[in-house]
Amino acid sequence: MPTVLHVLPHRGGGAETYIDVLGRLDGFEHERVALSRGRTPLAAAASLPLGYPRIARAARRADLVHAHGDVAATLALALLRGRPSVVTTHGLHFLRSAEGVRRAAAVRALRAVVGAADATLCTSRPERDELAALLRPAPARRLTVVPNGVGLAPAVAPAERAAARAELGLAEGDVAALFLGELSARKGVLVAVAAARAAAQRGAPVVLLVAGDGPQAAEVRAAASAAVRPLGHRRDASRLLAAADVFVSPSMREGLSFAVLEAMAGGLAMVVSDGPGNPEAVGEAGVVVPAGDAGALAAALLTLAGDPAERARLGAAARERVRTELTSERMLAGVGAAYAAALA
Repeated sequence: MPTVLHVLPHRGGGAETYIDVLGRLDGFEHERVALSRGRTPLAAAASLPLGYPRIARAARRADLVHAHGDVAATLALALLRGRPSVVTTHGLHFLRSAEGVRRAAAVRALRAVVGAADATLCTSRPERDELAALLRPAPARRLTVVPNGVGLAPAVAPAERAAARAELGLAEGDVAALFLGELSARKGVLVAVAAARAAAQRGAPVVLLVAGDGPQAAEVRAAASAAVRPLGHRRDASRLLAAADVFVSPSMREGLSFAVLEAMAGGLAMVVSDGPGNPEAVGEAGVVVPAGDAGALAAALLTLAGDPAERARLGAAARERVRTELTSERMLAGVGAAYAAALA
């Protein structure tokens, strides 16, 4: 059975969930390695010299190498050449955040990555189009769109929802908005905090549940109030989704967020930013507000808090969008086809 070595920039994040989904792909075994022990450049600088020889040996043993993200793919470029290899871009986070000389270097590196890999998978069409415009002409033909996908969550029984809300101290009239992810500027967590407080000050019964950890965790804890409840790192995401009424994702940019897809699959009303990634995920099945605009997010929360019928309509539309367009089966078929072509 062919073995796929997944090369991650670091442990944790959406790429780990992506690999978990690929565990259902018949006919392949999966191993994963991380280039860095942490998320910071300092951690990478300390980890790479020691860990790279071990990763290179693992790559030689594997039948196929799959690099995740533009940073990991660039650092693993030597491992992609001369063997079956696939890259998934996962939002092009380094490219999209880089400017000037750094951006020019990122473009050159990605041109080399796309040329070396047998297939480069983009999680959305706008992501593919953005990359194709930078890499034209020849490498652009090697880009394929394979959206992330999830399974539909089972319907939440009223008793289960009531129990989950009681555990979180939610009153019957509270409208719970859930933020689930890294507590960082890119994810917009402080925008969500400011919006929830503004909506509450205008009389909305909004309670923002903030689940996650990250560099802005201390600022989130300092903002704790009746309208903002920091929960820290949680391993019971399904329980939080069962208790919530609205899901908020005010990210500056995403690939195709698994947290967003899982909330859609659970039938939550979606309020997301217009940064790359989120609009492609929700389509017409959610409210889209300008990235970084706490006032617009507060207005959306205020409207949805007072309109349970609209929350139900948006939740049903989000669930239907997952069922028809963003399934895990479609994702597995796309990645499986790329693996088969690379190995052939």
